[in-house]
Amino acid sequence: MKIGRYRGEDGAERLGLVLDKGGAVKVLDLVAAAQAHGKARDFARTMDAFMDGGRAMLDAGYAASEWAQREGDSKWLADEASVPWMTPLNVRNCIAGGRNFAAHRAETLEYWTKQGAKLHSEIPMGFVKLASVMVPTRSTIHRPEGCEWFDYEVEATAVLGKKALNVDEEGALDAIFGYTVLNDVSAREMQRKEMQNQSILLGKNYPGFGPLGPWIVTSDEVPDPSVLEVRLTVNGEERQHAYCKDMIFSIPQLVAHWSKTGLDRGDLVTVGSPEGVAIGRPDPMAFYLKSGDVVRAEVVQCGVLETFIA
Repeated sequence: MKIGRYRGEDGAERLGLVLDKGGAVKVLDLVAAAQAHGKARDFARTMDAFMDGGRAMLDAGYAASEWAQREGDSKWLADEASVPWMTPLNVRNCIAGGRNFAAHRAETLEYWTKQGAKLHSEIPMGFVKLASVMVPTRSTIHRPEGCEWFDYEVEATAVLGKKALNVDEEGALDAIFGYTVLNDVSAREMQRKEMQNQSILLGKNYPGFGPLGPWIVTSDEVPDPSVLEVRLTVNGEERQHAYCKDMIFSIPQLVAHWSKTGLDRGDLVTVGSPEGVAIGRPDPMAFYLKSGDVVRAEVVQCGVLETFIA
């Protein structure tokens, strides 16, 4: 299922199930449907509780959805474009992958080597995206003062649904609740200075630098995450397009590796971005994000994360 969080009229979190109704995308108020279906007592009212409910809660969600589509009230459905989405979950931590697509690694190799980076693929490369910078789909984000090298990076993202400590690849897959989309927005001037100092933090973590969503596709619909397809467009022009089968480290390998930190429900592990970022272009200034740009980052099996640049 495709499930996300949105803000109800009372300001409280609601759970929305995304449905394709003959080409029109609708969002079902899943809690209202479950209440009418007679399952309200045990049904989760938040994404945290839904993830904690495991397979039983997922099955209850499917049952409520199927019943609502047969016998439900039309007032439980809304046009997707009118839904005030929140980030799809309360993010606990986000470990972001880097240089995990060979073509992207190659396009930036010369530049980052000049900054003192010594690149290898013995273990995954990663850094932290702060939970505080995460914003939902259709958010407007601002370039930091003095930033001209304002870059985009679409990333498929694994959402952890339970604890994972020192797990193998099979255990890693079992711990994944689902997948969503992150646009790893970057201030490259600051990142360049940090890389020279052998760090990455601020260049990836100005306010709003973590567009996330629009919702989660649950892992039962993606038994093999290597099939995930990622795309990114700016003002309708395709800039990035790749498949997760092209990664150096697979999603199970990434989660297993980072499980050494002690992952838990609400953690995100991103896979890194494919080739096509602005900094990897021969003429990067023509590709960096500018005021008025509309960025659409997509995991095809999940949905499109839209961001406006101010």
